[in-house]
Amino acid sequence: MKANLININNRFSILALIVGATVTEAMLLLLPIYIGALNDLLALSATEIGLIGSADLAGIALSVTTAMVWLRKYPWRSAVLWALTLFFATNIVSIHQTNFTVLMALRFAGGLGAGAAYAIALAGICDSHNPARNSALMVCSQVIFGAIGLFVLPSLAHEWRLDGIYLYISLGAILAIVLSYFYFPNNTQTQPSSHFPPVRKFGWQGTLAFAGTSLYFVTIGVVWSYLERIALNTGLSLEDVGFSLSAGYIISLLGSFSAAYFGVKWGTAWPMIVAGSVQFMMLVVFYVLDVFPHSALIFFAANAVFQFFWSYIISYQVVIFSDADKDGRFLPLYGTSVHIALAVGPFLGANMVKDDHYLNVLTFGMVSLTLCYLSFLGSVYLGKKSALSGPTTVGSH
Repeated sequence: MKANLININNRFSILALIVGATVTEAMLLLLPIYIGALNDLLALSATEIGLIGSADLAGIALSVTTAMVWLRKYPWRSAVLWALTLFFATNIVSIHQTNFTVLMALRFAGGLGAGAAYAIALAGICDSHNPARNSALMVCSQVIFGAIGLFVLPSLAHEWRLDGIYLYISLGAILAIVLSYFYFPNNTQTQPSSHFPPVRKFGWQGTLAFAGTSLYFVTIGVVWSYLERIALNTGLSLEDVGFSLSAGYIISLLGSFSAAYFGVKWGTAWPMIVAGSVQFMMLVVFYVLDVFPHSALIFFAANAVFQFFWSYIISYQVVIFSDADKDGRFLPLYGTSVHIALAVGPFLGANMVKDDHYLNVLTFGMVSLTLCYLSFLGSVYLGKKSALSGPTTVGSH
């Protein structure tokens, strides 16, 4: 079926877009068990493990960041098929690969393909008639894909834990390729973007929003990458940790639903204060996890609460980010700040690990999370101050 004959709002087209946007985020979704498998099965240093963990995310970040330049210039269906094929091929070739340099190159190349396919799929979802519903379905799909992987893959035989991750992602990529071949639409807008949005006139409100987003996802990248290791170091079994991380994903759906239900009923500052305070307390719980008599249950609860607010607060971050520029030219930088920060996380965390001790990771998380929420609250304050003082030059020509 020719892409230009495919209705973007056809249910199978929406399915192709959602699956494409799901499997290409697989490495982020599975990052804790991937870092753990690298640590257990490959003779690599902590720094090398961090670099490999960051490689996929760095490739994704590069593709997503440059997408605002090339996204509308090329036929989507053929571009996404090439990107997904690259993503699939690098995962297959990664199986049984133990050389650091080769694996690093493969993961980065796979990230480039994943990022390109993700950017196209996300643009298609935004172009559909009901982007809010379809975005929610995308999040649900990502959560389910991640939860299945986190639950099933740690139970594989020890020697298959790493290759099992590559095979699981490859199966998802095959499904995405098949759906894309038959149902992926071409872009619906003919005007290509040819430059990055200007950022010089967004002032401190925009700068603080950008800083808050970057710090938040650096925190997530650092802590999430090593959360499995942190739990295992306190004596929990691999099965208990995998179940807790998987269940936390499912519970995190309630965070997204709660944000959608309550909206900005209490503004954006109070959700930030509540979420920041609770997430900080959960990091403290992770820090002292080994003092609890029922540490598996405590880890399950703390992880579930942390992931609930992880999902809950993101929509408020987007609102604060977009408030920095009413013309909407600043908002594309949100995706850029998210993926670059996530790419930095695993490598940064690796350099905090000392003799298999991970408390420095959590200490960093507490500090960066605090700075993150202070940045967002500062952006909210400046936005309100600007609104009270009358017309603003933010986002104006």
